[in-house]
Amino acid sequence: LLSAGGLLFVAAMSGAVIDGDPFGSAPLAAAQPASDTYKSVYDGWKWWHVYCYRCHGVDAVGTTNAPNLTDPNRKLSSAAFLKIVMTGIPDKGMQAWDKLLDKKQVSEIHLYVRARADNVLPPRRPDEIGPNGKEWIPPAGWPGKN
Repeated sequence: LLSAGGLLFVAAMSGAVIDGDPFGSAPLAAAQPASDTYKSVYDGWKWWHVYCYRCHGVDAVGTTNAPNLTDPNRKLSSAAFLKIVMTGIPDKGMQAWDKLLDKKQVSEIHLYVRARADNVLPPRRPDEIGPNGKEWIPPAGWPGKN
């Protein structure tokens, strides 16, 4: 069974989830100001470290238990990520997270993973990797649509 990290990996690779539309095609943060995008990525990083890192690694780069979610060749749509995280992939060892995570949390995890996969967020805590050790600043226009 996939661990929380495995589930989050799959979720993260699928794209952000739009509230009320778990299979939406546009990422949640696409229309958000940079400060809201930062908060969503930071919250995703926090959820990642509660549920996902044990299997997918601290910076989403994978382990022997679960795949690297920062691989640009493995990006998932928002809908695919949500489905995988919420329902799991039992034959791969990833449990379903629908009892512990809601759509907003999964969307935030996906946005964090997407930032790592798009190479716009370096490893470590988003509140420590920006200019002069302060908050990370999302690049203008990021994220675009999947």
